[in-house]
Amino acid sequence: MQGFQEYQPELFVIANIEQMIPKNHLLRKIDRALDLSFVRKLTAHLYCENNGRPSVDPETYFRMQLIAYFYGIDSDRRLCEEVTFNLAYRWYCKFSLQDEVPDHSSMTRIRDRLGEETYKNVFEEIVEVCRKKGMVKAKSVMIDASLVKADAALNSLVKKDATPEEIEKRPSMIQGNHYKNQTHHSCSDPDASLAGKAGVAKGLYYKLHQTIDSESKVILDPHVTTGSVSDGTVFIERIEAVEERLDVKVKEVIADRGYGGGENQEYLIKRKINSNVPNFHGNAGQNYDREKFIIGEDKSKMKCPAGHTLNLLKVSDKHPTSRTYQIRGGHCNLCPFRPECFPKKPPGNIVGLRKKIHLSVYQPIQDQIRLKEQTPEFKANMTARMWRLEGLFAEAKNWHNLSRARYRGLSKMQIQAYLTASVQNVKRLVARVLFAIKLLCEKLKQNIFGNLKFQYLEKI
Repeated sequence: MQGFQEYQPELFVIANIEQMIPKNHLLRKIDRALDLSFVRKLTAHLYCENNGRPSVDPETYFRMQLIAYFYGIDSDRRLCEEVTFNLAYRWYCKFSLQDEVPDHSSMTRIRDRLGEETYKNVFEEIVEVCRKKGMVKAKSVMIDASLVKADAALNSLVKKDATPEEIEKRPSMIQGNHYKNQTHHSCSDPDASLAGKAGVAKGLYYKLHQTIDSESKVILDPHVTTGSVSDGTVFIERIEAVEERLDVKVKEVIADRGYGGGENQEYLIKRKINSNVPNFHGNAGQNYDREKFIIGEDKSKMKCPAGHTLNLLKVSDKHPTSRTYQIRGGHCNLCPFRPECFPKKPPGNIVGLRKKIHLSVYQPIQDQIRLKEQTPEFKANMTARMWRLEGLFAEAKNWHNLSRARYRGLSKMQIQAYLTASVQNVKRLVARVLFAIKLLCEKLKQNIFGNLKFQYLEKI
């Protein structure tokens, strides 16, 4: 017999929301692992103590934000709707079935009131919770960067000194025009900048420079810049920021080639930090034969295998760390070593051949790193970096709202980075707490059965 479900709405319903949430629900695990009551203390100075209407509870606001970033809810309007009808979300935010969920416009006002500093403090507090659980040692850290699409289109680019009329009449298509960050910016989001890389179309981006604990994958420093900032330029300041914030001494750094400039390598050696960072240029230290080309003691001249002199050219202002040596005259034209010095057919007039060698002031350091790159330990760290740190970026972009900027402006992009990093850290914290509980249960089980076994043997 076919059943038929007839819906008759009840006027009054008595329900226990606590019993409706499964015991193994993710939000229950998060609630056990992280106590967010510290948020009220962090935000107390932003509210009047004895005047005005009561605000939305700051702890409730951050609980709603964690839900948004845990479940990839990318708009405040949708978040408020889902918290309204999702019982698990209501339970985690401490709403009863009769409580009204804040309006999405309130979420915007609260975000502006709290400001970037509050989100930073909340993120750091979560890192501190992870640290107390033994997850953060920061002796070995990994650093990498990833581009995040800005909430602005390419056709929003205008000249930096453009008038309102010129902005209004800007072309809807950008083909055939030349745009540079030095001369143009987005009228929609001036903080975003043109950027691109291999396999990624050029567009308006921000860049997230992220530092993590190598062992636990806890994010220690999610720092946002405009998209055109080079990776290596923020390397030193981010290491020092982690050390100052956590009061630790970093002993090892693992990063990709983008951070392997000579200045950064020199910094790591001077600080006695183990460098697992490849040279920025893969052929660093291999651009000439050391045994055949001898540099003089004052480093102003170099001798080639035929005994001719290569003079040091004037140092360029654009490349102050680069040194170029070049032969003057036509010595290379009839030199017997010419096939070795010019293995490839040189372009242009072969009569005017002049050997030129480019060196860096950091050459000795780059030589050390080049040899170190061949060791098994170095290669293992490079492999670990790919699945640990780059895996975190993939996780954040696929699941936790980092595929695109939700708002406009560098400060709000930084807020987004703090919330995404906080959620990823909470995931690691939950896993650690569950592992600790499981380990404790196993030990208790062993102790109980061990005692029973001992009593049984004693009786025998």
